[in-house]
Amino acid sequence: MNSQHAGSIDTDSVINELRQLAPECVIDGDLAARKARAYDRWPIAAKWSEEELNTHTPLAVVRVSSAQDVAQVLKFAGAHHIPVVPFGAGSGVVGGVVNRRGYLCVDLSGLNGKPELDAENGEVTVPAGVLGGELEKILNEAGRRLPHYPQSLALASIGGLVATRSSGTFSSKYGNIENFITALEVVLPDGSIIHTPRSPRSSTGPSVAQMFVGSEGTLGIITSVTLRTLPLARSQLLRGVAFNGIDSGLKAVRQLLDSGLMPAVIRLYDEKEAVHIYEKSGLEPAGRALLVLAFDGNPTVAAAEQAESLSITAAHGGEDLGSTPGEIWEKTRYDAGWLDRGNAGEFDFADAIEIAAGWTTLATLHGKVLGAIAPYADNAYAHFSHFYSNGGAIYFIFFITGKNKEDAVSRFNQVWDITMRTVLAHGGSISHHHGVGEARKQWMAREHGDSLKVLARLKQAMDPQGVLSPNKMGFDQQPGVTK
Repeated sequence: MNSQHAGSIDTDSVINELRQLAPECVIDGDLAARKARAYDRWPIAAKWSEEELNTHTPLAVVRVSSAQDVAQVLKFAGAHHIPVVPFGAGSGVVGGVVNRRGYLCVDLSGLNGKPELDAENGEVTVPAGVLGGELEKILNEAGRRLPHYPQSLALASIGGLVATRSSGTFSSKYGNIENFITALEVVLPDGSIIHTPRSPRSSTGPSVAQMFVGSEGTLGIITSVTLRTLPLARSQLLRGVAFNGIDSGLKAVRQLLDSGLMPAVIRLYDEKEAVHIYEKSGLEPAGRALLVLAFDGNPTVAAAEQAESLSITAAHGGEDLGSTPGEIWEKTRYDAGWLDRGNAGEFDFADAIEIAAGWTTLATLHGKVLGAIAPYADNAYAHFSHFYSNGGAIYFIFFITGKNKEDAVSRFNQVWDITMRTVLAHGGSISHHHGVGEARKQWMAREHGDSLKVLARLKQAMDPQGVLSPNKMGFDQQPGVTK
C-alpha cells in the first residue's frame, strides 16, 4: 500500500490546489480540526500522548457534500499519491479511521440530505452521512422502521454501519445490516462513481454491493445506501428468565431456534453482568444468569411465540421473572456510559470484545477467555447475543486500572491478545460486528488463511496506488502486495 510521509508533502500547496479543483468542498487545515479527525472511540487512541496524536493527524480535513465531491478528492489524491481515509461519524471502537500522518481525511458528515422513502417498494435511500437514529425517527414518522438497532444507533452514520458490517440487537429475527441492503452508491479509488442494481435479490453473479459491506473504506467510499424497511411493529413483548448458569440458558436458546421460534431479541447475560439488570428490576441476583427476550410484530404471533418460548425455557430450569427485566433492558439498551466512565481515568481502560462461534464452543469460550484474562483485567464479564441456528456471539467486557500508562496499555493489549488467540484456537471469528480497524488487523491472516489473498488481490486490482485507507484489514500481510 502507499505509505506517504508528511515530511515529503508541501501541505499548503496541496490544500491550495485541492481548493481550486474542488471548490464545493470545505478544506480545513486547522490543527484542532485535524486532530479531532485522527481517531474514533478506540480506547487506545484516548490515551495517546501529544506526540502519538501528531503521528496520526491528517494533512487536512476535507468536508464533502456529494458523491461528486468525493470523486474530485479521490482523483486529486490519486494524481498526487496521497492516501485518503474516510471519516463517518467517528463512533467506531477499534480504530477504523486511524492511520499514519500524510493523508487526507474525507469527512462524510455533510452527506446528510433527506432520505428518500419509496413507500410502494418499502425501501429508503439514505445519504451515507445520515445518523442511524435520525433515519429511524424519519421512518417511524412515516409508519416504517429499519429494525437495525446497534447500541451506537444515535452516534453512527448509515455509511459507517455498512462499511463495518454492523449488527443490531434485533438481529436474531431480522438479520444484520447486510440483510437490509438493496443497493449502494460508491465512489471507487480512481474517482469513478458506481450505482449497484436495485432489486429484492439477483442471481446475476456475485453481489457488487455486498463486496463493500465490511470493507472499512479500503475498496471505495460509500456515499448512499438503499435499504429495505418494515412497517412499525404492532406489538412488542419483553421478558426476563433466570437460569442457574449459562449452560442451561444456552440450551434453552438453541431449542427456541430449533423449534422455529424467532424472538426479536435474545440476550443471555452471565451471572456477573446480569447483576445490574436484576438490581434495577428490584430482584435478587442470587448468582443467576439472565435471559432477556423480546417478541414483536403481529400481536397474536408475538404472544404465541412468547408463550411457547417460556414453556421451553421452563423445561430447561428457567424461572419466568415477568416483563420487568426486559423493560429495564429496553430502557437502557442505548446507554454506553460504562465505556466513557471506564476510560475516564488517566490509566483506566474499559472495552468490549465481541466474537462469534458455533454452538459447540460458545460455552467453552466464555469460560476460557474470562479465565485467561483474569490476571490482567480488574473486572470482566460477558453476555451472549446475535444468535443463529449454528451459533452466536459473545460480548466480553473488561475494565483495567493501571499503575501507570505503560502498565495499563500492556494489560489492555494482553487482554486483546489472549482473547484473539483463544477464539482462533477454538475456530471462532475474532469479530462479530465491530469490525477490524487497528485492533484486529494483525489477526486477519490467522482467521482467513489463504482466503485473505482474495481480498488482498481485490484491493490491489481496485486500488493499485493504495490511495484508500492504506495498511488496513491485514492486506499488507499478504506476499506480493505493495505496501
